[in-house]
Amino acid sequence: MGQDSIFTFGSRLLDKALAVHTTSSASGLWRARAEISNRHLVPIPHRRNSMAQLKQVPREIHKHIRARSYIGGSALGVSDGLVTNLAFLSGFAAIESNISLVRLAGAASMLAGAISMFFSGILAGRSEYELFQADKKREEGEIEAEPEEEKGELRDFYIAKGLTPEEAGEIVGRIASNKEKFLEDILMHELRIHQTKLSNPIKMGGVIGLSFFIGALIPLVPFLLVQTATVALGVSALISSLFLFTVGAWKGRVVGRKLWRSGLETLLIGAAAAGILYLIGGAIGFF
Repeated sequence: MGQDSIFTFGSRLLDKALAVHTTSSASGLWRARAEISNRHLVPIPHRRNSMAQLKQVPREIHKHIRARSYIGGSALGVSDGLVTNLAFLSGFAAIESNISLVRLAGAASMLAGAISMFFSGILAGRSEYELFQADKKREEGEIEAEPEEEKGELRDFYIAKGLTPEEAGEIVGRIASNKEKFLEDILMHELRIHQTKLSNPIKMGGVIGLSFFIGALIPLVPFLLVQTATVALGVSALISSLFLFTVGAWKGRVVGRKLWRSGLETLLIGAAAAGILYLIGGAIGFF
């Protein structure tokens, strides 16, 4: 074989090798593109099936406790009114057999307690609002005077929650760019308060006062209907016990406790208060 023939043969081998390499590279490239396409471009029938399956999945509904503060205020007012007036009537009936005087005293106690609870609820709501405004004003001053220190405190909070220092720094930097959100975040995470959680003072006072009135009326009703103080006291104690257990069970249902345990707890507290005042009244009448 001559030198030209050897050179020609080598060139042909090199061309074939390059052709094979180009073909394999192109096929590999097309395979890669196909895999990417299959990964991101879902066929329409499959996508429709997925949407149908999503529509068939029942939507999860979270039941949150709404008007939490008003529920607590109403439970406090009802139980407080019932226990207070039942205890008062028990003690007063132990020393006074005149049913008219017992009725008058019970009505006066009910009205005085309801009015007192109404204004107490207003004052409590106003005090809570004023404390929030004072905390807000103080934090605003600290943000203006020492912004980096406040950022550091907020950053430490997010790090304690499991974020890395870099992630916490990035989040705090974005929050701090908006002064209102920055202040809101500090109040919520550092002081555990938020303006939306504050109750309307007048509404809170009305809820507590009206609830106290209703609760205090329950033990008084038997005295209004029965002519004998001793019999009225027994009926009042029975009705009040049932209502105390019902209120306790309702409160337990709201907060997620066992109904019988919460109801029994409220019942025992009310019975203990009424029994103690009845013994005190009896002792006073004895002397």
